[in-house]
Amino acid sequence: MSTAATPKLKSQVHSAFKSVGAEVTDSLTTRIAALSTQLRLSPQKLAEAWEAHSLTKNVNVLDDVSFAAYRSSLSGLAGENNNRVVGTSSAKRKAAPSSVTPTPNKAKVKRENEQQQQQLATPSSSAPARKNILITPTKTLTYKERTNQGAVVSTYNPHDLPTAVSSSNGSHVSTSIQYHPAASHPTKSYRHMFTSLEARAQVLEDRLATMTEQIQEANSDDTAVKQEAGAFAANDTDSSEWAPVGIPMQNTVRCVGRVCNEAHEGRLNKASLRLEGSRQHSAGSRIHLDLQAFNNKDLKSDEKRDFSLFPGQIVAVEGINSSGRTMQATRLIEGAPPPSEKHRASDLLDYQYGAEKQDGKPLSIMSLCGPFTTRDNLSYDPLQDVIYKVSIDKPDVVIMCGPFVDGRQPMLKGGDITTLDEDGNEKKSTYEEIFLQNVSLLLEDLYASDPTIKTQFVLVPSVEDAFVDSVYPQPPFVENTMKQNHKHEYGDLGLHFVESAGREEEKSRSKRVHCVSNPCTLKINELTIGVTSSDVLFHISSDECNANLPPGTRMTRIAQHLIKQRSYYPLFPAAIGASLDLGKADEWEMPCQPDILIVPSKLASFAKPVLDRTIVLNPGELTKNTTGGTYATIDVHPMKRETLEGAVEADMEMFSGIQDRVRVDIKRI
Repeated sequence: MSTAATPKLKSQVHSAFKSVGAEVTDSLTTRIAALSTQLRLSPQKLAEAWEAHSLTKNVNVLDDVSFAAYRSSLSGLAGENNNRVVGTSSAKRKAAPSSVTPTPNKAKVKRENEQQQQQLATPSSSAPARKNILITPTKTLTYKERTNQGAVVSTYNPHDLPTAVSSSNGSHVSTSIQYHPAASHPTKSYRHMFTSLEARAQVLEDRLATMTEQIQEANSDDTAVKQEAGAFAANDTDSSEWAPVGIPMQNTVRCVGRVCNEAHEGRLNKASLRLEGSRQHSAGSRIHLDLQAFNNKDLKSDEKRDFSLFPGQIVAVEGINSSGRTMQATRLIEGAPPPSEKHRASDLLDYQYGAEKQDGKPLSIMSLCGPFTTRDNLSYDPLQDVIYKVSIDKPDVVIMCGPFVDGRQPMLKGGDITTLDEDGNEKKSTYEEIFLQNVSLLLEDLYASDPTIKTQFVLVPSVEDAFVDSVYPQPPFVENTMKQNHKHEYGDLGLHFVESAGREEEKSRSKRVHCVSNPCTLKINELTIGVTSSDVLFHISSDECNANLPPGTRMTRIAQHLIKQRSYYPLFPAAIGASLDLGKADEWEMPCQPDILIVPSKLASFAKPVLDRTIVLNPGELTKNTTGGTYATIDVHPMKRETLEGAVEADMEMFSGIQDRVRVDIKRI
């Protein structure tokens, strides 16, 4: 039987593995497609098997080395798929057809069927007895059967800093949490998806005009451009001027425009790459971007420059557009990051060493992202384990990104939810009751059992949450209660009980739970922290076109795009399910370069420094299918006291220096 992989099967393999956050090369796609044919397993089954294998074996990348172990683990799965007794004629009749099996000869099939019928009717006494060999199906790993609990998956700790738990002896830091004053956030529910076509077009035009000014200001001289992109050729002109998109010119010019996909569907590639100018200056012209100069075969590998482009990205391009239709690009500037915040040295000294604030102790932050229960139950065991960990380690802040009540969960997406009451009787429940029973009640018990704990929780909604509006940007959680018969309240999230748990005096209350918008830019003490629960990394990675990127930097480069585009969601058109409301586009803009950018994703978790002053963190999801996932701990240590005191005497302003004083650990739950 032929095992050659058809293009259709390869495409199915690529899509299936992309859906579980795995990237496969063309050669591996061919080998996996061949496995699909040989083992009679669908691409989706193979992708799910890889997801389980990567979690149990702690492997994050599917390459030639990890493929061998992955292939060995598939033998049991093949038996699960067939679910038959090997060696019987009935199994042969029920075998799934291969997508590449040639059309059989009808006469031959007829003869084989007659022989099989004769064997079933009158088995030959002279034939040796055939043993029935059962293949044991591979058991799906459950949450309670997971291994490597607490194991560190990834770490960012360039200066070997200790953990906050070991260095602070369990004492808390006085923590202030508030919205960044320069950022715009939705504060309440709004009438969404009613923006007219003209208004949406104007939003895109205004953003392009604003980014054009910012890019031109950041690269106003040729020296800045060369520092950004690197010198390409010795004979480059030093007098390149800014010009509209689509105007034929024989000399080298610079244009600013939005990256578009000419195909309107499918992934962006070099052939479909277009640059769209503004309506005001370029009459909305679109031209083809020729990037052959970036991958010239005559150049050495270390001389080739990299690029990463996606639809909706606003970039500056330098090159020659002699025809007005195609630009021979020689330089690319992938946006302009917003300015980083500076702080007075006296303020930093007060925050980090003041007796009423950090008092020289590190700031401890925990970051985790839903789903918070596995796909096979509604027990919320992973979240219970996290809250237990909080009760022991007592971090200063816990940032929780949704979904809290995942509308994709098989037991929730139908809307007909049955749970057990306190007496063990079945009852119908609402999405709000699921949140109250499994999130609010856990937090309430945490504070009731230890009223002295000073941990503060930040709750960020998700478009996948079943009890809130699925629109981006999202307002904070609100308890919309409605009484029936003056007894029962519907829509109650129960968060007000968390604030009063274990407390007697109203006056002494400090806020324990902060419900914020998605996305949001927060000020936690002196730090600026940006958070979005939308899986923007996965969305951009599905549409991105790149070349010559250093190994292992693709996810970091995509995260860097958010900062350079000054947006928590720069992709346009948005991915299916993102639910962007362009009328509120100003509320997902990034007001300044954050110290820490938290972007949860189903893709491999990581913590990396970008653009000199930012740490980008993907803590991963707390659950993966039916087993556990990951979460992150962030320990921010204070600057050296003598450094701050010297800066105070000089009346200096300083950056936060987060990259040199932070430790990030990504751990398995």
